[in-house]
Amino acid sequence: MEQTQWWRGNLPAETNGFIGREREVRRLLELLAGTPLTTVTGAGGIGKSRIAVRAARERQEHHPDGTWLVELSGERNGDLLAHTVAAVLGLPERSARSQTGTLVEFLAGRRLLLILDACEHLLPACRDLVTEILAAAPGVRIIATSRRPLGLPQETLLPVEPFAAPGPGAVARWTQGTAPEGTEPLTTAPEGPGAERTPERAGTERSEPEKEPPKEPKELEKPEENDALRLFLDRAGIAAPGLETTRAGTEAAARICRRLDGVPLAVELAAGWLGSLPVERLADHLDDHFEVLHGRARIPRHRIARAAIGWSHELCAPRERLLWARLSVFAGGFDTAAAEWVCGDEHLDDVPGLLASLAERFLLVRVPGGYRLPATVREYGRERLALLGEEARLVRRHRYHYLDLARRAEADWYGPGQEEWAARLAFSMTDLRLALDPDSPTSVELAGTLWILWFCLGRLNEGRYHMTRAIEAAPVTDPGLPRLLWADGCVAIARGELELGRRRAEAALSAALDWGDYAAAGHAQLRLASSSLCSGALEDVEPRVELVREYFRRAEAATVSEPLALVTAAMAVTWRGEFDRAVSVLKEVQRLCDARGERWARACGDYVLSIAQLGLGRVAEAAEAARQSLDVKWRLRDATGVALAVDQLAVIAAVEGDGRRTARLQGAGVRLWATFGLTGFGSEGMSEPRTVAERTARQLLGDETYDAVFAEGYEADPDAAVAYALH
Repeated sequence: MEQTQWWRGNLPAETNGFIGREREVRRLLELLAGTPLTTVTGAGGIGKSRIAVRAARERQEHHPDGTWLVELSGERNGDLLAHTVAAVLGLPERSARSQTGTLVEFLAGRRLLLILDACEHLLPACRDLVTEILAAAPGVRIIATSRRPLGLPQETLLPVEPFAAPGPGAVARWTQGTAPEGTEPLTTAPEGPGAERTPERAGTERSEPEKEPPKEPKELEKPEENDALRLFLDRAGIAAPGLETTRAGTEAAARICRRLDGVPLAVELAAGWLGSLPVERLADHLDDHFEVLHGRARIPRHRIARAAIGWSHELCAPRERLLWARLSVFAGGFDTAAAEWVCGDEHLDDVPGLLASLAERFLLVRVPGGYRLPATVREYGRERLALLGEEARLVRRHRYHYLDLARRAEADWYGPGQEEWAARLAFSMTDLRLALDPDSPTSVELAGTLWILWFCLGRLNEGRYHMTRAIEAAPVTDPGLPRLLWADGCVAIARGELELGRRRAEAALSAALDWGDYAAAGHAQLRLASSSLCSGALEDVEPRVELVREYFRRAEAATVSEPLALVTAAMAVTWRGEFDRAVSVLKEVQRLCDARGERWARACGDYVLSIAQLGLGRVAEAAEAARQSLDVKWRLRDATGVALAVDQLAVIAAVEGDGRRTARLQGAGVRLWATFGLTGFGSEGMSEPRTVAERTARQLLGDETYDAVFAEGYEADPDAAVAYALH
């Protein structure tokens, strides 16, 4: 079960212990209480993101509209920044307005905390978006993390420095006292399954351990209060469980922390090798590597993390280094199957094992659904990939993997795995954006095949962005063009751009029939039926739907668009008041969907079925259909579908004469429309039942009681509101 409701935030769970940084977190909390924008600055690998997330978690109760993390380290297109933020917030993209304007309007009345993580890659876009948000949304607090400040007048900076390294002599005092809580000093030889694995090029042995200058530190810190050493020991316990206490091992650990100047990422990477090397040998090897690079000169702090990454790269076995370089082609999270598809070949035949090895050394971060490379580690790997001469080949494999993913998502959407595919596409979004480069030969097919993501999963505006660019770049001979045109028409109609949608669908139909692509012709004809429905030409809908089904039969295509076409026809006859015919059509929708375990299109049909059954006076059947629609729409996070179903259940309660349930559901419905940034849906005729239901409930309860019960529904959080509506 999720720790936080999806509508209240998305802060990740801490996969490893949070060590130190109490002062920085405390200072950030103070700044959040008084300033709208705080930028946490510092070099790569210094711990900016973890400080921001920890502070945000402690402030959750102060932000009733949620605490949200937007990861930008893999994003490179500033045009999509507002789309990225909107997707994280769960804001449906239904307006033809600019996404920035829609997002700012949504945030205007909110009290939430937004973390924009790794802004340095998109500084101009972040600067512009933050400026607009702060001007319109006084209840929003923003934490930015960046290697450089945003440069805004409202900005307060929180610079983050490395941990203070343990001074010489600290270990001697420690071994006479008490070890840090939860840690133990290290043995010189690790035990366990990783003990016998010695990486290639692990360095040479020294005849004698390095001697530290016999001087006391300027600050007589207690070792248990030294965060660099605490971090090393904590990560050592993960990398090589069962290490025992020795003074020599702990002195070597302290020497490592000093050599790495307390930079957290560097310290973690060093600890990750304790499953393969004794700590004293690890310290010697690190000294050798740094002295070869820099002699006795002190390495600048901002270069420590990179030097440590290079050292870890040197310790890796050849196949680990090769996989590391190839993985750098991923911009965001990836799963094992993606890594095997893109990176695997005769040189890398054990990708799962190598992934686990890199993760054990903290070169990969485990995330829900798979892995991701830390930004600085990815940057280093991409440089190595270019040196290997494999960059162009891996970019092609990356693009074709995500095209294959989109094809499978479209094919499997007409089946029982819709929740899993929705999650998988969301997880892959950063890399899908990368693969949608309009200069890529796969972009036309990819942008069109992702219509499931754009239309069914509510990313209409971003879909228009990618499809418009692909259409402009596409040659007229591209066989993927008809699909792209009808997909763009589908999204345009859903955004209310009926004329553009109709033109796109007509162009797609003409091209599809010229090429004998009857599947594309069926999809195009469905969009023309939708255009007729939305423009009020109800008499044209059913003939077009018959053509849709004929084209799909000729193509022998099994697609979710067939039941969706029947839902479109049922809506037309429902709006004409022909409720019996609508019920008959929608029973066919249920039969088609149930045969394949499909739920999304059936839930659309169940909503219309509820309206038709209520029109026939079948109140119990109408309520059951509305509840079935609500249940599926809630699990698929279809905010519009959820709000519509709750409104319909309120209308049904009014027909049943239950004024209190009507009032409470109407309050919950208004809260849901507001929570998800929705402004209403459909024509005035569709909103009339809500108005009649309110009038009925007020007559049953009286205005004062209605308003009080309405307020109860409005104050309920979305989880409670949906649970009540389903009861």
